[in-house]
Amino acid sequence: MPFKKEQLITLQYHNQPAGRYYLDFVVDNKIVVELKMRPKFGYSHIKQVADYLKTTGFRLAILIYFTRDGVKYRRILHPV
Repeated sequence: MPFKKEQLITLQYHNQPAGRYYLDFVVDNKIVVELKMRPKFGYSHIKQVADYLKTTGFRLAILIYFTRDGVKYRRILHPV
């Protein structure tokens, strides 16, 4: 399956560059995969990934957490 690592996306505001994000992975040019090493899921991380979806127009992201208790994940969907 094709993927890109650390893909740069630029945030536009009124057709002017306003910031940039680096996505950990983009799989098959449609799924964002974001990796975190945290003890638990946090709202700020979920919001960050939701913003990535809104900016890119992608519909699905997978947020993966590496914790002391093992690997946990959450799917995040962006409605069209």
